[in-house]
Amino acid sequence: MKTSRWSALCWVWLALWVSGGPGTSAAAIRLAAPASERVLFETGFEPVEGYDPGLNLGGQNGWMALGSGGNGVLPGPIDGFQGQVGYVGFLAPSAQDDLLNVFRPVALVPVGGSLPLITFTVSFQVFDSTTNAPYFDDFRWSAYNTLEQRLFTLDFDNDALAVNFALDDAQGFQPTGFRFKDGEAYDLRITLNFARNLWTADINGAVVVNARPITTRGSKLDLNEMDAVWAVRTPGKAGDNFMIFDDYRLTVLPVSEIPPTLELLGRLTTGPVIVRVLGEPGVTYALEYSSDLAHWFAGGQGVAQSPGGVADIQDASAGHDDFRFYRARSVR
Repeated sequence: MKTSRWSALCWVWLALWVSGGPGTSAAAIRLAAPASERVLFETGFEPVEGYDPGLNLGGQNGWMALGSGGNGVLPGPIDGFQGQVGYVGFLAPSAQDDLLNVFRPVALVPVGGSLPLITFTVSFQVFDSTTNAPYFDDFRWSAYNTLEQRLFTLDFDNDALAVNFALDDAQGFQPTGFRFKDGEAYDLRITLNFARNLWTADINGAVVVNARPITTRGSKLDLNEMDAVWAVRTPGKAGDNFMIFDDYRLTVLPVSEIPPTLELLGRLTTGPVIVRVLGEPGVTYALEYSSDLAHWFAGGQGVAQSPGGVADIQDASAGHDDFRFYRARSVR
């Protein structure tokens, strides 16, 4: 017999003004992590932690660097950031290098043959090149396992200002359809479900990659590091663009599924509101609604499709309230 349960991290809220008609705006908010969250590693690159702006980041506090080029710690404050920050870029690498990876190993290996959910969060900002070096490179966040095999990459193309991703399938980078701006701070979260071989990424709460495989070719499913990467687009012509980052954090969560995210698609001319649940493929999600956050009612169910992990659920009774909150949960 199927049972249903709420996980603290699987509560997702969507506030909706249902009287606004098609195209009404909404906001999705993920609840705070449960107290049983375990921190693998976190840093704010502050002096009290032993970070020295006079040194490269690679070589400090267990951080490592592969390749050459600018990396280190910048004193703050910088708009949008408090205190010191890490960085990659700016200073041109050696002529033979077109990649600089800076990382701090955590060597998280399976216990009892399985891994819990892993969440990586970081705040970052890309600064554009100047006329002194008018070239535009890529900045990335890449996951590697303990065999130093690259699992996947989230790429920020500073030429096209586009967000792309790459798996380990040799298919190259694929567009997410999202764009970013130079000089603007962003909060990135990448969640990895090793038990189901899936990862999801969101930026400022908006999902940019959902339910993609961590590995497509059977690479070892564990995590050694999340790398900050400077990828020089044209070897020998590096821009003096750079990426700063702060509040770098890796945590273990005692849940079995990547928490879903809700998006409002709009209202049909016949009245029902459609809410999109971005979850894991094959999982059934139940939508519930409330007008006061105290009393909740069933609003429909849907199975997240494969690939993509998307379930579009209709709330046929949405016209009965002027304002509704939504939440979604997985059904077992």
